[in-house]
Amino acid sequence: MNRRTFLAHAGAGAAAAAPNPDRPNILFVLSDQYRYDALGANGNSEVHTPELDHLAASGVRFEHCYAAQALCTPSRASIMTGKYPHSHGLQENVYRVPDAFSMGRYRLRPNLPESFGAAGYRTGYIGKWHLGEQNPGFFDHWNAFNSLKPHWLGKPHESVYRNDADTEDALQFLAANRANPFLLFVSYYPPHTPYTAPRRFHGFYEGKNLQPMEYYAAASNVSWNIGRLREQLSKLGLDRRTCVVFSTDHGETFGRRPGSKNKRVCYDDSARIPLLMSLPGRLAAGLAWRSGVSNVDIMPTLLGIAGLKPVRSADGRNLFPRILAREDRWTGPVVIQNITQPLPDGATAVERAIRTERWKLIIKQPVSRPREYVYELYDMNSDPGESRNLFDAGHARTAGYLANELAAWASRFRDPLAAAFAAECIRGLPA
Repeated sequence: MNRRTFLAHAGAGAAAAAPNPDRPNILFVLSDQYRYDALGANGNSEVHTPELDHLAASGVRFEHCYAAQALCTPSRASIMTGKYPHSHGLQENVYRVPDAFSMGRYRLRPNLPESFGAAGYRTGYIGKWHLGEQNPGFFDHWNAFNSLKPHWLGKPHESVYRNDADTEDALQFLAANRANPFLLFVSYYPPHTPYTAPRRFHGFYEGKNLQPMEYYAAASNVSWNIGRLREQLSKLGLDRRTCVVFSTDHGETFGRRPGSKNKRVCYDDSARIPLLMSLPGRLAAGLAWRSGVSNVDIMPTLLGIAGLKPVRSADGRNLFPRILAREDRWTGPVVIQNITQPLPDGATAVERAIRTERWKLIIKQPVSRPREYVYELYDMNSDPGESRNLFDAGHARTAGYLANELAAWASRFRDPLAAAFAAECIRGLPA
C-alpha cells in the first residue's frame, strides 16, 4: 500500500485533507546511537555541538526522554507508530526484509508518514531506515537504506562522509518543496559504530577526556549538518513555519554495562535519549521540559502540532497542549522495554523498567533461567549514574510502589510480561 491508496483507509487514522500551506512543515533529524549527554545543551561542556545547542535554545529541550526500547528497529517503529514495542511487535532488528510494514505479523499501521501524506504533505526519507530494505510506499522521496552501510561513500577520509551526502540530498528536497507542506526525515547513521568522522572534527577533542574521540567527533558532525539544514530553511523563508525535531533511536553504553555492547539495556546510558523540538512562535524558546516522556509520544505530538487528527491506535500522548500550557509535571511513569545482549554468564535477559520523577526500578528475567528475577532500584536524584542498587537496602515500600505502578501500566497497555514481572516483584517483597 502506498500513501495514495492509504487515503481509502484514512478512517483508521488521520483523515485525508487538502494541502494547507499554513500548516507547519516537519523536519525530523534522527541520529543513530546518540547519547543524551553527547550534547552541550544537555550539560556536557566538553562536547562541541553549537548548532544543536542553538536548536535547543530556540525551542523545547526534553530532559527525561526515553526510548521505548533501546534498539534501532523497535525504537524507530515506536517513533513511526506511537506504539510500544510489545504493541507493534518489532522487538528485534530486521535485516534482509524487504518491508516490515507489509508484514502482517507487525502492527505498524496507521503511522506518522502515512498520516501526514494523507493530509497532503510531501513526505521524504533520507538515510538509515532499519525497517526494511525498500521504500514502504508512503514516501514521495526515498533515498534510504536499511542498515550496515559504510560511513563513507568510498575510502575513509578520502571520500564523502555519509552524513554530509545525506544533508546535500536534504537541502535539495527543501528547495524543491518550499511551496508545499512537507514531512522530511533525515536519518544520520553516525555516530553509530564503527566510530569515524572527518578529521576536521577531531580537533575539538584534542586534550580532552571524551573517549572514543571519534564518536564525539561524529556527534559534532551531526551538529554541523543540522546547522546546514537550518541555514537552508532560513534562506528559503521556511524557518518560522518549520518544526525542527532532533532525536535518536537509543544511546550508547560503550560496553560499560552488563548485557550491553552499545545499547539494549534500561540504564540511562542506553535508554535516555536527546529530544529537541523547535517551532518559532508556537513552541517556547529555551524551555527545559523536566517531566518524563517516551519516544512513543513523538508521533502524537507532531500530529498535534500540525493540527492533524490523532491516531487512535497510538499508545503515546500528544504533549503539545501540555507544552503550550506549561504543564510540566510527572503525571505518570515512563516504562522501558529491552532484551539484553549476553549477560556475564552468557545468557540474555528480558527487561522492563519503570522510571518516576525520583526512582527507577529495573526487573530482569534471564532467558535461560525463567524462574529467576533480578531487581535493581536506583535513586535517580542522588545517583544519576545508577551505580548503587538500593533494592535490598531498606526500600521495600518504594519497590512495592513502583511494582504496583508497573502493574497498572501493564494493564492499561496490555503488556503481559510487565504484568508478570510486577506481580513477581510484589510477591517477593516483605509484607
